[in-house]
Amino acid sequence: MEVKGTAIKTTRDFIKTQFPEKYEDWMNSLPLKSKALYEAALDAAAWYPLDDAYIIPINRTIEMFYPNNPKTGGEEIGKYSAEVALKGFYKVFLLVASPTYLIQRASKIFTTFYQPSVISVEVVDSNSAILKILDFKGINEALEYRIAGWIIKALELANCREPQYEIKSALSKGDKETDILYRWK
Repeated sequence: MEVKGTAIKTTRDFIKTQFPEKYEDWMNSLPLKSKALYEAALDAAAWYPLDDAYIIPINRTIEMFYPNNPKTGGEEIGKYSAEVALKGFYKVFLLVASPTYLIQRASKIFTTFYQPSVISVEVVDSNSAILKILDFKGINEALEYRIAGWIIKALELANCREPQYEIKSALSKGDKETDILYRWK
């Protein structure tokens, strides 16, 4: 499993922005392979190994800044990533997209950041949808929450009122797929 360099960059920038006084401690806490990736000039278009480039650094972030709380840690990293992406290159989606279309496009965007992965959306009604992660080897709880947080922030930026989610099933817990139910007003 691989992750695109853009996603790695937002993880690094999240730590620099949210915990600048602890950034060096975080970098020094990473295993050598992970640290080498984060110290190098990251190529946004390149592919990197999921564990060394993503899972281990995210888990270290949670250990250091969100002890025993992969939900909050994952959500915060995901929200930061969405804010960066949706105020930049993908900004146009916020201008033209309905919430369900936004979630559908997000599922397509995620498959361009994680390979190989299979992610789809089931529209429930005009105020809810289910993001389905059908195939994603190596996903863990923090990464599921990162994805959930990304979409919550996207819905907030699209001016949805009271967006919320519930993870109904999770690959990280041994279920056959991850189902994240989103609702908004």
